[in-house]
Amino acid sequence: MHIIPVIDLMHGQVVQAIQGQRQSYRPIQSKLTDSHTLLDVVTAILQVYPFDCVYIADLNAITGDTTLPNHRDYIAEAMQVFPQIQWWVDAGFKSTANLVPWLNSAIRPVLASESLSDIHAYEKLREMAENSVLSLDYFQDGFHGPEILEKDHSYWSQPTIVMSLPKVGANQGPDLEKLHAIKQATHTGLYAAGGVRNMHDIYALESTGAEGVLIASALHQKKITAVDLKG
Repeated sequence: MHIIPVIDLMHGQVVQAIQGQRQSYRPIQSKLTDSHTLLDVVTAILQVYPFDCVYIADLNAITGDTTLPNHRDYIAEAMQVFPQIQWWVDAGFKSTANLVPWLNSAIRPVLASESLSDIHAYEKLREMAENSVLSLDYFQDGFHGPEILEKDHSYWSQPTIVMSLPKVGANQGPDLEKLHAIKQATHTGLYAAGGVRNMHDIYALESTGAEGVLIASALHQKKITAVDLKG
């Protein structure tokens, strides 16, 4: 099981994501570090375990509010300090124009379904970044994104993320039922995101056929430790 820590950035700080309700996000309260800066949080996470990949969600960019600065410079700084890490970045890529500034940064772009207006926008982004990762985004009211993208697996990346936002930061466990149902219908490698509280949840996701998992709160609350990960 490939485990990837997730970092949510908003207004220059690392924040605690809660059920996709972004207006309620606050600076993260972590047992790993008192700092809210990206570089300090990445450093603290990598002191727990030598992860080979970090997922960053640039929430300023994702919200589409052009009055807010993006976090490209912060991410570039972290990438320079930790060049051995693969960086998966969701910066609200809606069009190729949004992606162009990132093309020389060696990130693996995350194409979030919630940011896509139609399937043609997705196809153009995939052509520009063949290494991109699709994220299928599920909110309280269901799937957000072009309907065909959820139903036609031929559009999916390898792997594809199943993002269950109502489970994020809710301490309710992952959406095992959804992941199992999706996995039964596809041979695509799936990474689960949202709701992981401990190693038991990771083992449960693995039993559904998930190949990877994205985690945040469980790391910061020390519910998953270096001993767990090495075991």
